[in-house]
Amino acid sequence: MSATPVYITIAGSDCSAGAGLQADLKAGFALGCYPLTAVTCVVNEIPGCVEGIVPMEADFVAAQLRLCLSSFPVQAIKTGMLYSPDIVRAVVAELRGFSGAVVVDPVMIATAGEALILQEAIAVYEQELIPHTTLLTPNLDELARLCNCAPIHTFERMQQHACQLCEKYGCAILAKGGHLEGNICIDLLVQPGGKLQSWSHPRTEGVSTHGTGCTLSSAITAWLAHGLPLDAAVEKGLAYVANAIATSHRLGDIDALNHHGE
Repeated sequence: MSATPVYITIAGSDCSAGAGLQADLKAGFALGCYPLTAVTCVVNEIPGCVEGIVPMEADFVAAQLRLCLSSFPVQAIKTGMLYSPDIVRAVVAELRGFSGAVVVDPVMIATAGEALILQEAIAVYEQELIPHTTLLTPNLDELARLCNCAPIHTFERMQQHACQLCEKYGCAILAKGGHLEGNICIDLLVQPGGKLQSWSHPRTEGVSTHGTGCTLSSAITAWLAHGLPLDAAVEKGLAYVANAIATSHRLGDIDALNHHGE
């Protein structure tokens, strides 16, 4: 019997367990992997509401990553919420020499609109982390921010700017089109060399999508850890998340909770 694939998720902790490390762990275990964690921040949040963020010391984030890499046969790494320039630099320092796949989910803005990364960290992100990246997975807001362009609402503009980022960074880009106009969600994979692939599925209304980006990037990382090629890992990751959305169920009155404290 083959060994269980191991990967590391470097991300924040979500107390509501819908996003961040908790989402990564659920996806990783469901897909037959053993996901390790390096905690970057503790976030006090529920879907639609971020009440507070407490970052870890950058040296401690690096120490977690260093210990995991030296103790386990890590096949892949995923980064989520990194928050500060110091944390980004600490992660990059530990990634040097790692030969496996690196999936970067550029967590910048919560669904409710709160910033999940310090403004001064974005340039460090672009200059130091993305050069180590196998796959970058921006949503439309993150794609617009990285391209320094107006908000993106159409597939044509999503494709234009995803191709632009692929050429700029030299890594594969998975542009997530969950918030495109219309009733169909379209996700686009652009790989160096000009290869484009897209997947579409009907939009599911009335479902909270809190944590779907984290789940998707972790599912893709899990499949890469299993040894799948990038396009197959992306396809299977997208199918996993689409099924999770279609079969989701509600716990509690989140709409009421979202107005807590107002």
